[in-house]
Amino acid sequence: MDKTLLNARLIQTVKEENNFDFIRFFLAYSVMFNHFSTLTETDPFWFVSGGFRVKGFFIISGFLVMFSFLRTPDTRVFFLKRVRRIMPAYTLTILLCAAMGLFLTTLSYTDYLTSSHLYAYLVSNLFTLNFLCPDLPGVFQDNALTAVNGSLWTIKVELMLYLCVPVIYWLLTRYNKLACLSLIYLFSFAYLSFFDYLHDATGNSFYEFLKRQFPGQMTYFISGVILLAYLPKFRRYMRYIFPVSVLLFFLRDIWFLRIFEPLALASIIISVAYSCKWLHFFNRMGNFSYGIFLLHFPLIQVFIQLGLAAYNWLLTLALTTVICTYLGHLSWKYIEKPNLYHK
Repeated sequence: MDKTLLNARLIQTVKEENNFDFIRFFLAYSVMFNHFSTLTETDPFWFVSGGFRVKGFFIISGFLVMFSFLRTPDTRVFFLKRVRRIMPAYTLTILLCAAMGLFLTTLSYTDYLTSSHLYAYLVSNLFTLNFLCPDLPGVFQDNALTAVNGSLWTIKVELMLYLCVPVIYWLLTRYNKLACLSLIYLFSFAYLSFFDYLHDATGNSFYEFLKRQFPGQMTYFISGVILLAYLPKFRRYMRYIFPVSVLLFFLRDIWFLRIFEPLALASIIISVAYSCKWLHFFNRMGNFSYGIFLLHFPLIQVFIQLGLAAYNWLLTLALTTVICTYLGHLSWKYIEKPNLYHK
């Protein structure tokens, strides 16, 4: 293993008690609140941007997943661990939604179970290609959005980013570290900017769809990798970098500063992760933010179809939060954790 990529100082710095669990919870609940506002059309959380919360997940993933590979640079072991972390809860979510649709569909049981649409949903979603068939036959047809789970587009992007980790490692061990990281960052940002320009110029939503896909999100993933690569130096100057990053993040709409937005957001997240010691108690709760992320969208859709959201949006939000938290905890305890830590 290349000692310039991983050394005792970096290991010690990364493994210091941190706030990554708190940040994951914050991001997951923020995405839930954003989707609640969008789906119920109540907009009580206009200040919550789901887009930046998802980018935050990619940043954390780049930081921690790359560190995991540096410690055990075995491609087979790495992918096995990633699949065991992501796919069990994801697969169960898809199957549960399909089963739930049997009781929510406007079709008869026979028509629902024999519908080719149902099996197109199962196949496309189980292979993380949610965009090919996002809805179930006769389910949520009167909702503002008929998609069963609009959060799942991130899973295929996450898996594609994982595929890049061994390639990034290979490049960093053979060529100049700073040059490689900078080129990956700039390429991804160029892709993001190109399709952003096309979307603004034409109004075609397909360009917005392409912008959100794998190469564009690499900008945030590689920002996490960059901060990992220079973490000891970053920690040394963090008190100065943090306010500059906050300023750059809030000035991101200025065109010539937009290129710094992914790195600025990454700097904010990693700074919070290694400060605010009073947030460490979240580390004892278990990492069930992934279950919240997977389950909140279909649960909100169910409450909308049942008319509860129209009756009382505050009650709906409270029930969504409580039920998602409980189900997320069950998912972590009985599905995710056993698959992650036991063969």
